[in-house]
Amino acid sequence: MCFSRIAKLNLAVIFLFLAGIFFAPTALRAQDSSSMNGVVTDATGAILPGATITLTNKSTGTSYTQTTGKDGSYRFAVLPPGDGYTATFTDAGFASRKVDGITLSVGITRTQDAKLTAGATQVVEVSASNQQVTLNTTDASIGNNLDLDTLEGLPVYDRSNGITTLFVLQPGVDSNSGATTGARTDQNEDILDGLDINDIAAGNTFGLVANAPVDSIEQFTGTVAGLGAGIGTGSGGQFQLVTKHGTNQFHGNINEYHRDTTTEANSYFDNLVGVPRTPLIRNQF
Repeated sequence: MCFSRIAKLNLAVIFLFLAGIFFAPTALRAQDSSSMNGVVTDATGAILPGATITLTNKSTGTSYTQTTGKDGSYRFAVLPPGDGYTATFTDAGFASRKVDGITLSVGITRTQDAKLTAGATQVVEVSASNQQVTLNTTDASIGNNLDLDTLEGLPVYDRSNGITTLFVLQPGVDSNSGATTGARTDQNEDILDGLDINDIAAGNTFGLVANAPVDSIEQFTGTVAGLGAGIGTGSGGQFQLVTKHGTNQFHGNINEYHRDTTTEANSYFDNLVGVPRTPLIRNQF
């Protein structure tokens, strides 16, 4: 009898271990992904159940498909963040609607509604970049998302110092201690490509077990208030970063960030007594 109980216990442990292996990647994936939802209606505002939404990433060639439910809504729960997405909305007896230039940000749910015109057969094409940007109505989070172009143009003093230089760019983050909106420094959650990189022993925002150069980051989202329950259990900030990923085309670049004395301001007191600026030469490749 005792041997039987031990055998059952061992089987239970093995089952839980295997379940952790299979389900852990899904849980981690949700931390470095984006999502999109919306409602499909006709010209009168009536909902369209059974409409098909196809979302395509042009840079990688991947496609995702969803169908609206009885309430006319749809949801893509886990999507790789990035720009250049195209959404196509189709339904029998309606003109298809194609939305180009959709950008999906890490850790943020995008709302993309569509209104289809009845009786027509042509495809109506619109650009998401020309649509009015509205308030976030999906949740109560407060923060900012920085895309690739913004990240490359930031006047970061030392780009070799790693991703922690991005955290203090968010309003509400103390640049000295790393505390976010008054919370303890060990209450922040840092996620890089879906992995928790907090150094628990250090207990602060700037203590990470894995770092990355600023120029390796493709997207960065910092949430300082109204935190979602998806990641972290602390009361501080949530910082989610995604490194650059590949596409179906070969690409790359070489960058140099240069500073010298001509771009450096003299201190007030040195300037007052005629002391020249301290020579500065900085080249970061």
